[in-house]
Amino acid sequence: MTLLLSGTLQRFAGFERELTLPARTLAEALRHAEERYPQLRQVLRDSGGRLRGTHRVLINGELVSAPDDHLSLQDGDTVEILTAIAGG
Repeated sequence: MTLLLSGTLQRFAGFERELTLPARTLAEALRHAEERYPQLRQVLRDSGGRLRGTHRVLINGELVSAPDDHLSLQDGDTVEILTAIAGG
């Protein structure tokens, strides 16, 4: 599967936009990305280990309203993580 990171997250992943990962669930994809780039964990997850509310997950271009770590993925799926930017 392919994991795409928003511009904000890329700086925590060696400025890579696209990661190819061996994963069958969203949890596995995130774990592999966090193992490769440990600094991603601090910005992706809250203190309870849950995906922070500032992130939106899209699978194959469709927004996942309540991303569950156990969400199944198929070969060829693309997961994109977008980060909401606040400001004035």
